[in-house]
Amino acid sequence: MKQIREMLKNRNFYLYILISIVFFGIFCKMEYATDTYSVLETPFKDMLIHFISSGRLVTAGWYAIYRVFNLSNNMVYMLSFILAIVCTSISIYKLENIFSKDIKSKAISILAAVLIIINIFSIELYLFIEKGILMLSVLFCICAVEKLIKYFEGNKKALVWVFLYMLLANFSYQGTVGIFVSIALLYIVKYTKDIKSFVMNTIVTGLGYAIPALINYITVRFIFVNNRVNGANNFLDAITKIIAGTKSMMFSTFEIMPKYLFIIVIAILSLIIVYNIVTNNIKSKKKIWLILGMLMIIIGNLVVTIFPQIMQNTASIWFVPRSTYTFAALLGILLVYLFMNTEVNIKLEKLLLIALIIYLSIQYVSFQNIARDRYILNYMDNYTIMQIQEKIESYEKETNNRVSKISFYEGNSKKYTYPKLFVNGDTNIKAFYPEWSRLNALNYYLNRKLENVENDEKIEEHYFKDKIWEYYNDEQIIIEGDTVHMFIY
Repeated sequence: MKQIREMLKNRNFYLYILISIVFFGIFCKMEYATDTYSVLETPFKDMLIHFISSGRLVTAGWYAIYRVFNLSNNMVYMLSFILAIVCTSISIYKLENIFSKDIKSKAISILAAVLIIINIFSIELYLFIEKGILMLSVLFCICAVEKLIKYFEGNKKALVWVFLYMLLANFSYQGTVGIFVSIALLYIVKYTKDIKSFVMNTIVTGLGYAIPALINYITVRFIFVNNRVNGANNFLDAITKIIAGTKSMMFSTFEIMPKYLFIIVIAILSLIIVYNIVTNNIKSKKKIWLILGMLMIIIGNLVVTIFPQIMQNTASIWFVPRSTYTFAALLGILLVYLFMNTEVNIKLEKLLLIALIIYLSIQYVSFQNIARDRYILNYMDNYTIMQIQEKIESYEKETNNRVSKISFYEGNSKKYTYPKLFVNGDTNIKAFYPEWSRLNALNYYLNRKLENVENDEKIEEHYFKDKIWEYYNDEQIIIEGDTVHMFIY
């Protein structure tokens, strides 16, 4: 409670809330991912089992509470949004407090904390209805870092809290937990006095990450059983997918930022670090150690980002922003490393501030464009379904037949999203693209319980020959008897 009171009295905390709202406030109105329709339409027991079998017990608890109390969808979304903003703000607050002990410049410590928490991949954490729990996972990781530093400073009991927070982080969302190691590497370098202390600190940090992750993995693989870790593995295919995913992550940053911008900024910052280490008045042995420490942070960041992908079956390997959140934090972490370990002249400090604020401005514009396209996408999905509803209601009125079934026919020209909208990975896919999303989206907007049935060969031959829409009708459906036949293009 004392920490909460101190935080609420600190004016900077309200600055971090404002920063969080500036970047993500646009999501205050309910928006829908394809997964959202599943969360809202799948029977309670099935959805609960899905979250539990994915090792996301905190998410399952959140889902159970909102269903038990019968909260409206809008209320659930708003509570999740508020939790996400609060967790983002507290994470920045805690991280900045940690950095301020080693960085003289308040502006740099704030900027670094923002670059780490609201990194370029954080946008996708806000694109799911459980956004509050996803950001709660990040907050748990920051709390674990805070306790790990206390352990390095001599408080052995703090290690218990490290394991507890990391366990909660893993059971909230596994895609963000690597950030614990990535930030902790800064303090392994700082608190290393000799080889023994380096080995011990590295082992403790590794165990703090690995044991909770292993408990979560065992829960998923052997207790609840999840296909993502229990499916088949093909080593060569897995390596191919990991290499391709890593390239997309590093160089195109999933098209969130201009191509190569992120990696160029990382390279320039790394060169500045090396230059400062070499030119600062530091003993030769320490110079070597600091350069090796920078390489360890970069390599360690990549390893903890990619390693969770290796643990999945080959078919489930999928590089997207939310699962590679840790990698995008590298920019802020290297900024901290520069100011923590070297003397930075005032001119360079001002130059870095200006350059990185411009970088954040580009990121902000990108986030707003993605958010805008998300709402356009939702409108287009809703409009399409309202057109279908109008035709169904007209048909039912004319024929007195009650429509209760639907069949989907995929065309050769099936599109990932609507024209001119941002789309990458799972971001901004239209509701009718994934097979598992279509029925849930229709039932949600139509407020019906349509049953998905097999295709009718006669309908397919007559209207959808060669998987092309032959019945030139904007509504893309045919209704016969009690069944809607819908063409997906």
